[in-house]
Amino acid sequence: MGRTANDILVLVGKINSSQRDLDQQVEEAVEALTTSTQLISNLEASLEQRARKLDELKEEYQRVASLAELTKEQGEAVAKTLEKTLGKSQNRERYIAFLINILAGLIIFVMGVFLSDWIQDLPGRLGLKANAIQADAPLADTE
Repeated sequence: MGRTANDILVLVGKINSSQRDLDQQVEEAVEALTTSTQLISNLEASLEQRARKLDELKEEYQRVASLAELTKEQGEAVAKTLEKTLGKSQNRERYIAFLINILAGLIIFVMGVFLSDWIQDLPGRLGLKANAIQADAPLADTE
């Protein structure tokens, strides 16, 4: 019986050591699961936050896109209105400018006709001799 008792004691010792190893492995597995659970929770919170930000960005994009479409349509309407207004104003301005130029030309012509004699007599009235002015002028080549 001595040998069997020794064998039983060895067997019990091996069972105890394997039980301790098993308990240690179970503890390590529990710690790993706890760490994994915390990591998954953190990842889930991060993903939920990013999903909310993505939804906010989508809403902002839709709002801006609708504003851009309205702005494009309104811009086209304003551009068409300006083209019509400027086209009408441009023709009117051309006629007015033409009339102003004709009137200015007529006024200058009439003043030239009436004042030409007075302008020719002006050097004599100022005390300058008409011959002295003509003498200073370069002679034209008459060949």
